[in-house]
Amino acid sequence: MSLRLAPPPLRSTPLRLAGILILVFSVAILAGFGGAFWVVRVQLGRDLEQQLAQSLAAYTAIARVNELEERLAEDVTAADPRRTVIVFTRSDGSRISNVPAFPDLRGTRILREGELDGIDLGEGAADSYLVSSADVPGGRVLLAKGREQIAELREIFSSVLLISFVPALVIATGIGFWAARRAQNRVEAIHGALTQMTAGRLHARVPDMGGAADDLAQIGLAVNEMAGSLAASMESLRQVSADIAHDLKTPIQRVSVLLEELDQGRDLNPAAREVVRRARDETDQIVRTFQALLRIAQLEGGGARQRFAPVDLSRLADGMAEVYAPSAEDTGHRLTVELDAAPAVVQGERDLLGQVIANLIENALRHTPAGSGIVVMVAHRDDAVLLSVCDDGPGVPEDERENVLRRLYRLERSRTSEGSGLGLSLVAAIADLHGADLVLSDNRPGLCVTLHFRGGTGG
Repeated sequence: MSLRLAPPPLRSTPLRLAGILILVFSVAILAGFGGAFWVVRVQLGRDLEQQLAQSLAAYTAIARVNELEERLAEDVTAADPRRTVIVFTRSDGSRISNVPAFPDLRGTRILREGELDGIDLGEGAADSYLVSSADVPGGRVLLAKGREQIAELREIFSSVLLISFVPALVIATGIGFWAARRAQNRVEAIHGALTQMTAGRLHARVPDMGGAADDLAQIGLAVNEMAGSLAASMESLRQVSADIAHDLKTPIQRVSVLLEELDQGRDLNPAAREVVRRARDETDQIVRTFQALLRIAQLEGGGARQRFAPVDLSRLADGMAEVYAPSAEDTGHRLTVELDAAPAVVQGERDLLGQVIANLIENALRHTPAGSGIVVMVAHRDDAVLLSVCDDGPGVPEDERENVLRRLYRLERSRTSEGSGLGLSLVAAIADLHGADLVLSDNRPGLCVTLHFRGGTGG
């Protein structure tokens, strides 16, 4: 028998946490690489600027023009234009340079790849240059240093990132999600066992997870120990309930017999005879209550499963409706039957399934006002057979639907009506015996009680 109120869905918390941790790991690694690259790049840029400044300072320190030109001529001959560009522009516009042409720039700036179009620097020239110029005796000197070290640095960091970070990320992701999925499976197993226990299946247990040092495995063991203790307590309580009902049933029946003998006597006055009659009615109600308690205890033992056979719920429901049609007419209720054309065959005990229909019809007759409609339905839904008894009476509040399945529980408005509060408890026990899901829902208005028999057939 399933939980009447659906439990909230279990969210994949371990998987989400694994994803978050992997994301944090990735961001941290990328931030570390990015920071290291930025620091080294800035330092290389500063070193390059210092080299240009020192070279320009050496030229500006030469006071004589002829000495400066000799020095520049030597340097121009020795310098590789792919790495270092030297341009000395005399005051009359003539030049000493190691390149045919180069932009005349002022100050210090970076000359990037797009700005080098049309300038012949030789094959394998740097993609960008740091350029700086200064006035010297007899003209102006421009120096340009290739920034190939920074480009190489970018390639090195990209290679290191590809070689180290990507495999590490793949490994971390694989291990992280494997561990998360393993934890998720364990959490789902624990959640599933707790959900079944909440639904009343105290035999449910968390599967063996192994690894006593694992936190989730220890939680699973604790849940199983709790379930075992709870099952033992409930079994003890059921046994006490059954023992009390069994021990008191016979004395109460004897009292009923004595009251019957007293009622048949001729010496009673009308007032005393009315008291005896009321006492007999109360005694009969007590006997019926004890019989219901014993019946529930017997059902929970599971022995009735040995008598299971194919039962056509459509024929059974139609027959039970005919039996209760006169009672419904006497109380002013409208009892109707809605059946699928195909037979609805389930494996079960015919008398117990008839008891379910009888209890549900009696419950509707007892707790709905005259003029209310009661519908007994049997239908097929996918691979299940549905047996429903619905009414348009006052219904049962949603927060009370679990409680009305408890033994001897009665709604406040029902305390003055007949009944022991065991009718729906007996239905729940029979449904559990047959492996059927019992659902109490709102009929808008009224109550609809439905049993879902899995694996039912149409013939």
